[in-house]
This record gives sequence, C-alpha cells and structure tokens, in this order.
Amino acid sequence: MKNITIKDVANKAGVSVGSVSKVLNNKGYVSKETREKVEMAIEALNYQVNAAARSLKASRTKKVGMLVSYISNPYLMSIAKTIEDSLRELGCHLLLMSHNEDEATERELLQLIMEQRVEALVLIPTGGNREMVQTVINQKIPVLLVDKKVEGVSTDLIVDDNYYGSYESIKYLSSLGHSRIGVIYGVTKNSVGKERLDGALDAIKDLGCSLDESLIRPGEFDSEKAYKSATELLLLPNPPTAIYCCNNTMTTGLIKAINDRGIKIPDDISIITFGDASQWELLQPPLTLMTQPLKRIGVEAAILLKNRLIMNEEYLPKQLIIKPELQIRSSCASPKVEVRD
Repeated sequence: MKNITIKDVANKAGVSVGSVSKVLNNKGYVSKETREKVEMAIEALNYQVNAAARSLKASRTKKVGMLVSYISNPYLMSIAKTIEDSLRELGCHLLLMSHNEDEATERELLQLIMEQRVEALVLIPTGGNREMVQTVINQKIPVLLVDKKVEGVSTDLIVDDNYYGSYESIKYLSSLGHSRIGVIYGVTKNSVGKERLDGALDAIKDLGCSLDESLIRPGEFDSEKAYKSATELLLLPNPPTAIYCCNNTMTTGLIKAINDRGIKIPDDISIITFGDASQWELLQPPLTLMTQPLKRIGVEAAILLKNRLIMNEEYLPKQLIIKPELQIRSSCASPKVEVRD
C-alpha cells in the first residue's frame, strides 16, 4: 500500500504543501476554508503524521488542554482539579477553557488549544464537531472524553451509566408508591441528556407510571429554565407527587420553584436528582441522590491520561462506564394521596 504523503494531502485539498504543514503543526495563519479542506483531505486519505511531524512533538510543550462545558459546574471543576494534580507530578500544565454547550465556541476553542501544541486533550464535549475531534486524534494527540460521548469517534472515554441512573431513580420513586412522576430533563442532543431522559421514560413505561406527557418538561441543564419547567409542573391541575431532576444545576431551579410556593419536601412532594452530593451538604431536608462517584471518575480519568502521556506504544482506546449509586436521604417519602390515571 502506498504511503500517503503531505503532498498527497495538498493535492487532495487543492492547496499548497505549506498550507498543509501549517494545519498539521498549528503554526502560521491559514483561512478557515483552507483548514477545513485540509482536515477533510487528511480524514479521506487517512493520512498519518510522518516522522518529521512526530519529531515536533518530541520537543515537549508540557501542556495539556482541557475543554469543559461550564467552569461554574462544581462536578467538572472537581474532575479538573484531580487531573491537574496528576499532571503536575509529570511536570505538565493544564490549559482550562469552557464552551458553554455551544458548538461554534467549542470548535473555536479546540483550534485555539491546538495552536498551543498540547500533548493531550481532555474534552467534555458538546456532542458535535466530530470531524474536528477526529482531526485531533488523527494528529496522534491523545484525546480523553469525559462525561459525554462524541458519536462516531473512537478514543479513551469515561462516563456515567446515565441510562441506569435515571431508570433506578424512577424505580425508587415507584417503590414508594408514586405513579404520577414529573421529569425535568437536559439537552438531548448530547449523550448525557438523551441517555438520562431515555432511562426515565423507559422506567415510567415499564413500571406502569402515568404516561401524561405534561409531566415531562425540558430544563436544558439550566437553572432558570428548570425553574420555569418546575413551576409549570407544580401549577398543573393534577400536579406530580414526585419529581426527578436530571442534574444538579437544574435542581437548583427546581428547589427554588418549590420554596417560592411554600411547598414542603417531602411532605407535599418528593424530589430526587442525578448529581454530585457535595453541592447539597447544607440543604434541608437532605436530598436523595443518584450519586456520581466523583473521586473515582477524576482519579481514573487522570490515570488514563497519564498512561497516554508516558507510554510510547499505541494501544486500543479504553472505555470506562461507571454505575452511579442511589443515596437515600430525606427528600423522598410515600405520597399522602396517590392519584392514578
């Protein structure tokens, strides 16, 4: 089989060899259009970076990029801190940025990170920009996906079992006698939002709970939008006796809506959320959670990344799916009067 050269890539893309070199090495200016042509040609030809390009990596930058959804998210910042501590042991530095779940911002920041010639990338993805993520991988830069998948991309991955966590949350509420259960879900265009919603909906169907569509409301992983959806649920003529909220950020909006109406937890309504426990230490009554094993996720993410940085040989991507655990506390109780449809 013929070895694909940088000249082949240039001919395929219809650009100069110099332009291809700038894209590969992330040095010098090339237009967005030219960059996209080169990236498409690299992927189409399955071009492998040659020895000269690899020698560039040999002059280590000791930089690792990390791109998260929200810097304000305590769960993600805890993971970032664990990874940063591990990198310091290797003499590396973490470059941290956030895309706020915006695909255009994610693409722009991925390009910016690559221009820093990072030795590895930790990405909490939007779920989009598959071609850009694949281009990074094609350049032999280790990529670790955390929290969410990017469909069609094969690389190191560590995520929660989101479907299982949601299913078990509804199952627990059902075991207490709730059948009219509200759900506030996130952004379904990414794997976390979709899997958590799918798990909840399947449990509702399997366990014979109410199939009233007005009980299923979007929160888009946003506190204010969750507040609006929670208010709509609480003001229904036949409101739910329990609400499952698919992440911590949306739960702040849910609790505010409940408190604003003087509704008592769990006397008047039960709530359960999928998220990290540290945010709710001072909440009364203590919140029942489908907990994410935060320390384990951070430690194993750091180990996966460390192995890629210190090992020279290539090996197949590692994919770790971690089951969350139900932490039963005081925010759930049997309904006073259960209304069945």
